[in-house]
Amino acid sequence: MRSAWSVGILMIVMGGIGITGFGQQHAVGPAPYAIAGLLVIGGALLFLRKPFAFYPAIAASALLALSSVLGYLHHPELGLPVPPMLSLVIGLYLCFRVLLVRSTLQPRKKRAFLSDEELPAPTGNDQGGAQ
Repeated sequence: MRSAWSVGILMIVMGGIGITGFGQQHAVGPAPYAIAGLLVIGGALLFLRKPFAFYPAIAASALLALSSVLGYLHHPELGLPVPPMLSLVIGLYLCFRVLLVRSTLQPRKKRAFLSDEELPAPTGNDQGGAQ
C-alpha cells in the first residue's frame, strides 16, 4: 500500500485524463492543462523516490481536490474536465496515498556494522557462564 510508483502511475493517469477529457468534456483554458501538468510532474517525481518528490506530489493532489470545489461553485473551466465529485474523490485519495508514501521517500539510515578489527578483544575473566 506504500508504493511510490503506484501513486505516481495514478497521478500520471489522472493528468492524462485531464488533458484528453472525460467522455464528451474537453479542457477549456490554461487552468486544466496546468493542473494536469502538475499531476504528471508530481507523479513522475515519485518514481525517483527522493524526499523532495513529496512536496510537488502533495501540492498537485491537493490542487486537484480543491479544483473540484470550483466546479461546484459554477466555475468548471478552472478544474479538470471531469465530474467534480470524481475530481474531489481522486484528489483526496491521492493526498492520502502521498502521505502514506512519505515514509518510503525518506533516505535510508546506514547501519554501522562492526568489522572483526573493531570487535572488543575477549578478556580472561569471561567464563561464559555462571560461577
